[in-house]
Amino acid sequence: MELAYLDNAASEPLRPQALAALNDTAASLAGIGANPSSAHAAGRKAAALLETARARVAKSLGADPAEVIFTGGGTDSCALALRGLARAARRQDSHRTQIVISQVEHDAVRLNAADLEDAGFQVQVLPVDAGGVVDLEAVVALDTSQIAAISVMSVCNENGVIQPVAELCRRLREKAAADTRDAQGDSSTAAKGTGSGRDSGFAIHTDAIAAAGRQEINFAESPVDAISLACHKVGGPAALGVLLARREVKIASDRRGGGQERALRAGTQDVIAAVGAAAAFEAAQQELVETTRRHQDLREKLLQGALAIPGVKLASNAPAVPGIIQFALQGAEAEGLLFALDQAGICASAGSACHTGVARPSPVLLAQGYSEQDALGSLRISFGWSTREKDVDRLLQALPSALDASRKLAERERK
Repeated sequence: MELAYLDNAASEPLRPQALAALNDTAASLAGIGANPSSAHAAGRKAAALLETARARVAKSLGADPAEVIFTGGGTDSCALALRGLARAARRQDSHRTQIVISQVEHDAVRLNAADLEDAGFQVQVLPVDAGGVVDLEAVVALDTSQIAAISVMSVCNENGVIQPVAELCRRLREKAAADTRDAQGDSSTAAKGTGSGRDSGFAIHTDAIAAAGRQEINFAESPVDAISLACHKVGGPAALGVLLARREVKIASDRRGGGQERALRAGTQDVIAAVGAAAAFEAAQQELVETTRRHQDLREKLLQGALAIPGVKLASNAPAVPGIIQFALQGAEAEGLLFALDQAGICASAGSACHTGVARPSPVLLAQGYSEQDALGSLRISFGWSTREKDVDRLLQALPSALDASRKLAERERK
């Protein structure tokens, strides 16, 4: 049975451009090894390929090549950023022991923040509204003199909601300038540069893993200090991530070793994967306008059909990228629904792929105020570069019966 693949937020199929780059690079390195840290001719060839790939990734993302750090994946990128930025800030100022995250962060951020509590940090969680958007008014209550690092995602991986990261940065830095003036009693402090702009004593990170390929990413114009990305989310190879980090921002890495990647993420780099990732990011950037238009058309078709089914509603009406849609399904449970869809050859998810096999309410829906029972009935549909109109047609054809089967199963379990 041909599959209708609608789980691209979990992982996109490998793009043809990335596959060709992987094959060509593997062939060019065959028989000579590929350790770019070696000083001999083979090592220099591998290093040249790696640095060319780094420059291509940088150009696609509006960054300088020196700001591109290859990691072991998106989770590794988030962990390196959050842990490293927080520890570096505390080393500069022992009072900076607070980490600020949003209520809807992926586990890659949330669990790493929780682990840092064991190292003496405190975690402050910014709430979201009923649409899943971070409450910017909560920024006013923060004591910015204690903040070490902030991490707020660019696009929610479950519902596609776009978070107001730029406005969050502006408010945080304005608050930091005001807090500094109040503490020193000197209204000229902000003019001197202390507590304003990027010189606020804390660093701001965003998990843009769900945004890549769905929004333009231009690091040079971004107000954040670090951005995390995952290559397989744009049709590149898995197990390779990118951390964009400004050169002036201090990161206290816990991934020490041979000094690779600005001595922040030690270990022999995967040259072949880096070249494949460069090809994927380039293609995603070049096709962004067309992808957005096509995803918008597919979204309209999906919503028109799905919302006509009783008990199906859009989980959030907040502004979102068109390629990620989350439904809240009254009376259904995701586990039974996904099984029924899978039997029909349709690949979908309840939310983050990291929670596959775990029957638990969607944490994003819970944060939005849904009850635990209602949050169990979550369905995420996500489009990618290869999604076709007939994939949506198949989902709409199968969804009513799959929902009916899920509701019957849920009713039996409740009895």
